Amino acid sequence: MTAYLDTSVVVPLFLDDDHSPKARAWANAGRHVALSAWTVTEFSSALSHQVRMDRITASERVGLERVFDGWVGKGRMIDFKADRFNEARRLLQRHARLRAPDALHLAIARHEGLPLATLDDDMREAAVFEGMEVIEL
Repeated sequence: MTAYLDTSVVVPLFLDDDHSPKARAWANAGRHVALSAWTVTEFSSALSHQVRMDRITASERVGLERVFDGWVGKGRMIDFKADRFNEARRLLQRHARLRAPDALHLAIARHEGLPLATLDDDMREAAVFEGMEVIEL
């Protein structure tokens, strides 16, 4: 089964944090993953934040981007249309704790009929409320 990965799952695959062990264990079990250009954009943003916070160097970032790009090529890249932004807005109107980037992920995964893998509690709650399948990591 292919799952759509939220950035909260992708980042710990490449940067060590408290979620890395469970995210890596899940990914290393031979899972098929789907991502969108939004996931890729958010990943690069997360790396930029790490550089600004002096947690990684600019050189480390370049290396992580390279490894990430190779990994992305093994998964399914979902192309989405502007309609997903309208759907994300509707989700934001229904879920007060949902953030715009997460609403877009939800809209993309739901439109594709894919289960969602996320480590974000608010996003998980909204997805369950919307009747989406959520992968437990």
